[in-house]
Amino acid sequence: MNSIKTLFKIGNGPSSSHTMGPSYACDYILNKYKHIKKIEVNLFQSLALTGKGHLTDYIIKLKFKDYNCKIIFNKTKKVSHPNYMVFKVETDEGIFEENIISIGGGSLLINGKIDDEKDVYPIKHLSEILTFCKENNFSLTDFVKKYEDEDIFSFIENIYDKMKNSIVEGYKLGGYLPGELHVNRKAKELYTSYLNSEPKDYRLLVIANAFSVSELNASGGVVVTAPTCGSCGIIPSVISFLEFKGVEKEKILNGLLVAGLIGMIAKTNASISGAECGCQAEIGVATSMASALITYALDGDNYKIAQASEIALEHSLGLTCDPIKGYVQIPCIERNAVFALKAIDCSLIALYTSSDTFKISFDECLKTMYETGIDLQKGYKETSILGLSKIKVN
Repeated sequence: MNSIKTLFKIGNGPSSSHTMGPSYACDYILNKYKHIKKIEVNLFQSLALTGKGHLTDYIIKLKFKDYNCKIIFNKTKKVSHPNYMVFKVETDEGIFEENIISIGGGSLLINGKIDDEKDVYPIKHLSEILTFCKENNFSLTDFVKKYEDEDIFSFIENIYDKMKNSIVEGYKLGGYLPGELHVNRKAKELYTSYLNSEPKDYRLLVIANAFSVSELNASGGVVVTAPTCGSCGIIPSVISFLEFKGVEKEKILNGLLVAGLIGMIAKTNASISGAECGCQAEIGVATSMASALITYALDGDNYKIAQASEIALEHSLGLTCDPIKGYVQIPCIERNAVFALKAIDCSLIALYTSSDTFKISFDECLKTMYETGIDLQKGYKETSILGLSKIKVN
């Protein structure tokens, strides 16, 4: 299993799979080939169907601005993965073809290998990790620190800072979100309601901050994948809940390590791609990660953390990914706020019920999530064909 550094990525929204992934793929092409004459980029399935709304073509044109570049949206051809790209590169030496898949969270599968792949953890299932920790008297944070590089804590502190900054930057924006849906930004209004509430209602704070980060993402701003751009508002907003409760920063940072571990388990054993498994793989996994963070920060033990993560994922099963017109706006922004609150509730259920009463493990639930995602009709997986995306919005 890879480092959690490959999960938390900093970059421009609105989509880790449709914007960040293709952006990194372009970088790969530019670094590999010299004396380029012409580039043709073929986008398939989800990338073709929702690429324009997700700014896929915009980021590719920006990366290849100095070259003759043609982009083809192939919406009908069946390929092995919904985020499939074929780059045809003409150079002085000849014509070359690269098949690249954006697998979610900004990661790429190039020639059968994940671009940032480096095994760090010897075990990859939470049940095995819990057994290891019990035998060695480890917390889950201890487990992460044992296998990650020495700079992991400074890395996670930078992630924390960027998450906090994304809340601040989101509040600076006003008016309408970009695109043809003409969606009003609501974060400032929600935050004003929080400031005017007496006594202060942390739920309003969480909602407002989730909106702020999600609106920033929808505007192409800089966010942290957690585990994706589409779910980037959940963890920053639950951090604000913990700070509201007076939890010290160091404990939150250690909790972020645990959240990262949960996310990497999901990415390794299932998926964090909405195009592959629906929004349960993005929002559902993000909610599990956030519940793990909260439970750790509120002094839950390893098993309570595992239970909170399982509860959060269990009650996200079947969640579809059907953004209207392909924009990461409706239902995506509200969904971040709703599931941030859900993460808190799932953590409280785990903290205040007996560990002996739970029957389903996180690993079992994760397997179910993946199977459910594979069984979902294609139209419910980031294609803007079925579900809510059929609603006409003026």
